[in-house]
Amino acid sequence: MLFEEQRRRADDASGRVIRSRHPTGQQPTDDSTHHPGELDGPIGPIAADPAALTAHIDATQPRFCGPTAVIRGLASLLGWRTPNQAARTAILTVLSDTLGITYHGPVTDRAGRTGIGVSATSDDIRFLLILNSTTGELLAYERAALTPPPGSDRTGPLVDDYQLFLVHTRANSSGNS
Repeated sequence: MLFEEQRRRADDASGRVIRSRHPTGQQPTDDSTHHPGELDGPIGPIAADPAALTAHIDATQPRFCGPTAVIRGLASLLGWRTPNQAARTAILTVLSDTLGITYHGPVTDRAGRTGIGVSATSDDIRFLLILNSTTGELLAYERAALTPPPGSDRTGPLVDDYQLFLVHTRANSSGNS
């Protein structure tokens, strides 16, 4: 299934998600409003300090679950927020300080954009982030089974979740750019 989501998040963890199914069919558009404090993750922007960023990741994906938790936690944070320069530095520091993170160099997402790929693997499931090398924005997130499930007719990796992030914007609380 293919879905398009428009996400809006305020620093108070309120927001709105408008989700449309493509092609349109029996399932209508879902429009969800979240009040202050209802959205997962920390309140405010992405932390610019590596220790604080680690705490933000731990809030949604505990790091004791291994390096895949760091990738999943960053996907969650970056899927809702655009990091500033200091936060990008903290993100790179956390990634470089996490054992089990693999750097892939240039990786092209399904929209044809090239970014930096970083991943972690656990139980034969790979979690991959593709980050814009200049802005640090999340271009794509992928979860893939590296070997087919028993009894499957598949012969290679199976992508079971792929999220493509096409537009990132930031507005102040009054709604102006």
